[in-house]
Amino acid sequence: MTWGLPWSAAGRDAPNDGGGRGVIGPGTTLNGRFLLQKELGRGGMGAVYSATDQVLQRSVAIKLLRDQRAGEELSRRLRLEAQIAARLLHDNIVRIYDFGEAEGTSYLVMEQVDGVGYNKRWRDLPLAERLTVLAGVAEALDYAHHQGVIHRDVKPGNVLLTSTDVPKLSDFGLSLLAEQDDAGGVVRGTPLYMSPEQARGRKLTHKTDLYSLGVMLYESATGSVPFSGVPLSVMAQHANNPPPPILPGTPDVSPELERLILSLLAKRPEDRPPGGLAVAAALRDEAARLRGETVAPGEATPAEAEAAGPMFDVGALAELGEGRKAEPAGARKARRAAKAAPARAAAISGVEAADLASSPLVRKMLRTILAEPVLISPEERYLHGYYLAYLLVGSRRAGMLGRKKLDRANADRARLILAMTYALNAPDSEAAVAEAAQLFEQGIEVRPALSPAVLAKFLARRETPAQRRTFRRFRKAIQEASPYVREHMTDEKGAVNVGMIPRSLEDLARLAPRREVGDELVERWNRLADAWREQPEVRDAVLRYVGGAADRDSSAAVMWPEVVYPLVEIARWQRSRESPWRGALRFLTSRVLRIPDPTERLHRTLKRHLSGRVVEQLDRSALQLERVMGKGAPDEPADADEAESSGAERMVVAADSARVGAIVDDVDRRARDGRVSLVDLDPIRVSQSQLHELWKEGVQALREGAGRPGAEARRRHMPLGPYRLAVVPSIRGASAGQVVIQGMPGKQVELLTPSLRSAGFRDRPLLAAWLYDDGSLLLSHVDFRNSVCYVLWDAPRGRQSVYTDPAILHRDLEAVAMEIPEAVDRALSRRFKPQGGAR
Repeated sequence: MTWGLPWSAAGRDAPNDGGGRGVIGPGTTLNGRFLLQKELGRGGMGAVYSATDQVLQRSVAIKLLRDQRAGEELSRRLRLEAQIAARLLHDNIVRIYDFGEAEGTSYLVMEQVDGVGYNKRWRDLPLAERLTVLAGVAEALDYAHHQGVIHRDVKPGNVLLTSTDVPKLSDFGLSLLAEQDDAGGVVRGTPLYMSPEQARGRKLTHKTDLYSLGVMLYESATGSVPFSGVPLSVMAQHANNPPPPILPGTPDVSPELERLILSLLAKRPEDRPPGGLAVAAALRDEAARLRGETVAPGEATPAEAEAAGPMFDVGALAELGEGRKAEPAGARKARRAAKAAPARAAAISGVEAADLASSPLVRKMLRTILAEPVLISPEERYLHGYYLAYLLVGSRRAGMLGRKKLDRANADRARLILAMTYALNAPDSEAAVAEAAQLFEQGIEVRPALSPAVLAKFLARRETPAQRRTFRRFRKAIQEASPYVREHMTDEKGAVNVGMIPRSLEDLARLAPRREVGDELVERWNRLADAWREQPEVRDAVLRYVGGAADRDSSAAVMWPEVVYPLVEIARWQRSRESPWRGALRFLTSRVLRIPDPTERLHRTLKRHLSGRVVEQLDRSALQLERVMGKGAPDEPADADEAESSGAERMVVAADSARVGAIVDDVDRRARDGRVSLVDLDPIRVSQSQLHELWKEGVQALREGAGRPGAEARRRHMPLGPYRLAVVPSIRGASAGQVVIQGMPGKQVELLTPSLRSAGFRDRPLLAAWLYDDGSLLLSHVDFRNSVCYVLWDAPRGRQSVYTDPAILHRDLEAVAMEIPEAVDRALSRRFKPQGGAR
């Protein structure tokens, strides 16, 4: 196990680079650029110096990896800190500018905070101010969690305070992008502030940070942490013991604040508050109460303003990045105005697409979908980003001023993903379906507002049979509510089908170039993302190339780096594939006739605003993309423009059109991950009275045709898809009936049931049957001992299996990748209600 230790435990000796080279300290210049001035502090990962960036002429903080004995592991963790924190832009998070290495020493270049740590200052602050500080930390965590990041080491020493006591959360060295697959059982963090699941070495969610924040809040309110002792003892107490009760009469601690603290310190993550924003709202309410602040009638309290989410003046953000700082309206704006940082081009701080989307309906949908953070692995981010980039950029224009061939289809795909995800997550499903239909009827552009988090939520609602059934029900409801969907998005079979809608991560893996997600790629993402945020001209050039209404949607300003990079990469790849005559025409119109051309403008803008190294890396990436996208399928048209469009429709695996065609054919007949789907989610149920009628007819035919040829063939059957059900007649006394399922090559399935001499009681169901797309058949029936049995006919393998335990049946269905009927163990109940599961 490892956990955060004070620098004194990590080594107090004067640092060196571990290789016999000179001591790095004040007066040292790193890479000829960063001049170290004085030491600001030391921690478990290294020492921090104030420094001057001699190129940009600004003050920065430099964190050095000081303990070289740890070598590569600490260096890897430092790189991870840089990659994670560099994409977090929030007023309450220390900004990371750069990462580098000099003479074997790794370092981070960070925003310099002109203050001290909360651990050195909190006892000097009144409780109201402590709560205000922790509310800022809660907001920072909420923002980071919605970017897919968890901190894992929230503690007072990692909260810096400016000279005006504005909190800045720092040290993402132990952060995990839900994705970072650490070795099982490794415990990292600081024991005094460690969550129960962290102490046990279990998989973490964003709720672990809320627990650590709860420990900080407990300490700030009572003067001491809830558990103390040696590290292992503290960790055991966090995992097993309830926190000591707050003593009655503790100054300024109200019952509401105590309830908040105890909810944050709940042992089970699901029992803690849903997110940092709700915690911040409650803390600001308590701070206002302690200050004796009152709110005028009709005016929102700070907590209410926080809970509603930041509201932005979209008109004022039309030129995002032009030296303006996005500030929420109302109470929050007034409260922060005095502490606002100087306006900079990159100061789109803590803002998300849900705040900036041009459409109020889209903002509402995004806030509902993203209310609960979702953590996404680096590979998932990569795959999600390529798909969303493709939806934006699609294919090139058919002509110089023509419409992109795939633009409407891609816009419909994006609307379907947003509408379905919203309907599946909204509390009022009926109202959500109506609002989802509005999205299509109004033709609202949503592509710039989509993020990997939205797509991850979409895919997560299709993982189990029950979820897929619910998914299809909502899709049908939206189809019925929207004339546009019925007219433009429904195929000849009556299914909503716009193609290219992924069902699983495996589908996305087929649609992106195979590329390792490593330090170099993440660095390129971040470099391009910086230009995207800081240079409005870059954003505008890319979005005008994209077309549609993307360039008029402010939410594009906060597009995730994982979408920005492939968006620009695909755009450059498309330019590289232009035919000679198209390139000549573009040169003539843009350079000679001075007619604006989106392709040429994008090219010039990237050259002007990105470093030569990043442009070179983009060109290399586009070349890799060409190796995948440019192979073409056997039937690829010869014309370059036609080839580009058909290649784009096949996305980035043009060499394997069969795989992509399977995804385009999105009618839910068979899952594309190899799972065999049911033809209908509801079973065909056969009652005892129906079997009794078949038995009577069979007996009659037997009596009338005894000994006559063809008498057996005249027996009536009941169809079961490609099979037929028949009752074997008997005029001899018997306590059991016999049912056969015929139509299998060279065999039949035989079932023994209770006696069929009577019609039974109230149409008692004796048999239920489910059909599969591959011809397989699953039967549930009551046997002659009145026990429920199951029979599986596996058509491709020609194999019959009999079960008495539904759990074993479930296991075997899963083993052969067959969809498990949700009602398999209750289909013979009289209270069973069909749920309209036809596909």
